[in-house]
Amino acid sequence: MQKAIDLQMHSHYSDGSKSPTELVQLLVKKKIVVAALTDHNTIHGQYEFQAAAKKYNIKTINGVELYITYRKRSLHLLGYNIDINRAELHDALRESQVRRKKSIERLVPRLKRVGLTLNISELFAQPATYTGIANVVRILEQDPKNLRVLQRALKKPQFDFFEVYNMFFSRNAPCHLPETALTANDAFGLIKRSKGVAVLAHPGWQLTFHEDGVIKELMKIGLKGIECFSSHHNWDQTAHYLNVSRQLGIIATGGSDYHGDLPGDSIIENYHEYTSLPYEIYEKIKAF
Repeated sequence: MQKAIDLQMHSHYSDGSKSPTELVQLLVKKKIVVAALTDHNTIHGQYEFQAAAKKYNIKTINGVELYITYRKRSLHLLGYNIDINRAELHDALRESQVRRKKSIERLVPRLKRVGLTLNISELFAQPATYTGIANVVRILEQDPKNLRVLQRALKKPQFDFFEVYNMFFSRNAPCHLPETALTANDAFGLIKRSKGVAVLAHPGWQLTFHEDGVIKELMKIGLKGIECFSSHHNWDQTAHYLNVSRQLGIIATGGSDYHGDLPGDSIIENYHEYTSLPYEIYEKIKAF
């Protein structure tokens, strides 16, 4: 039986809904033997994740998912095998978290203008050290008045996170909230100095096939791999990026991008049945 791995998961320390310990319990249930916690702009959950995984002999790879900008594009960059005790890494992430908190505070009056009330004290009392839109939406939905506003706006009694996101928080929406991002050069430099491996997350979500040149450009500043298997990719995208990784001689990785309560999260129930991520990916990442 081939060993299963998952290199993209999120906990409640960013925009996931489960604790690192709860994620490990899910990994045990799914017989996954290597995993990476890749919270957005935070490594706060790494120690709990490692401690919980050790009890079940699950191997872990230190990970983080950084929001970056490159030539006016918004991309996601995964840092694997990073030194999570490096002071510079903690400082850079803490600075992004502080900036994010301030942007969330500025969001409150804009939400009010569309009839939504955000309990910011309750939001910041959550475990998240980097607050995602998913965290905001979860808090909004706890208020019956907000729920009625969302139902009227979306014209349906039941809806999912992405419907709320598209109507209220996407680029041209009234409450648009850009993620706190690093420049590509700063992000690659930070991962390199943290002795990590830089991998482009779910490229098919942010790039078209005609933009493969961006991957080549990023290789010049430190890109070592691309995430080919992703819940954000369809079959054509998976095959395409596997071919790109082979042509460019870089690592092909993958993961469920599990958050716990978002549309598509059930993919973890059968994800490894069709991707069968080779265990060698773990060995390649550890080799750098």
